Amino acid sequence: MDTRPPAPTSNNVRTFYTRPWLDRLTGRYTVSWENEGNVASIRVHNRITDMEGHKPSLASLMKVPATVKTYFEAKKRSILKNPVPFLVYEAIEHLGTLVEPGSKVVELGGGNSTLWFLGQGAEVVTFEHSPEWAEHITAFARESLGDDAASRLTVHVAAGDEALELARSLDDSSFDIALVDCMNAFTWRKAGVEALLPKVRSNGTMCLDNSDHPNNWSAVELLGKSDRLRFTGYAPMCPVVTQTSFWTVP
Repeated sequence: MDTRPPAPTSNNVRTFYTRPWLDRLTGRYTVSWENEGNVASIRVHNRITDMEGHKPSLASLMKVPATVKTYFEAKKRSILKNPVPFLVYEAIEHLGTLVEPGSKVVELGGGNSTLWFLGQGAEVVTFEHSPEWAEHITAFARESLGDDAASRLTVHVAAGDEALELARSLDDSSFDIALVDCMNAFTWRKAGVEALLPKVRSNGTMCLDNSDHPNNWSAVELLGKSDRLRFTGYAPMCPVVTQTSFWTVP
């Protein structure tokens, strides 16, 4: 039985330390939100499981050295030398079986994943809230991957309602893969899933990162918790256990 609180019905989740010094030391924090005047919260005691209590696989544990390496590399450069999506490593491997030259991908939230998709030969439409970051991605694609890769990239600089409106204007059933990995502070991922779901073709793939986080529970409920392919474990640059989920669009 699922005993957790009801999922947030709006983008109002906040994360904080209840006892700052002790909580920082022990890796504990509180995630809280309000639904129609009722306050709900969960207490995260560590991050050696995801927020639903799932443990990483042995294969994921073997990726810890890569996580540490990319964590320190990201301190020096925002784009990795060999860009990869900041998803659970096993999720990246699964994604690699889905994308191929000519695949059409749409992302809410761009970055290393954008460049990885381009490197696989995909055509990519990305929504990004930061003009500076959008320009950095575009320049890296052109300078490091070449003009052909850059020609396959379309970046829309937009956030919130503007980004959602632009996403809704895309042709229906026109993408093979949708990745929702935006910052909830700028575009709520549940709203992003709602906007992009009609844009994915039948038997295409919807991918939601951090699907274990309360801010994204309502997106998981929308897509169907029992229908997802879930990966729990470590990700590039992320030294705590997280979760990435996939759905096949009917």
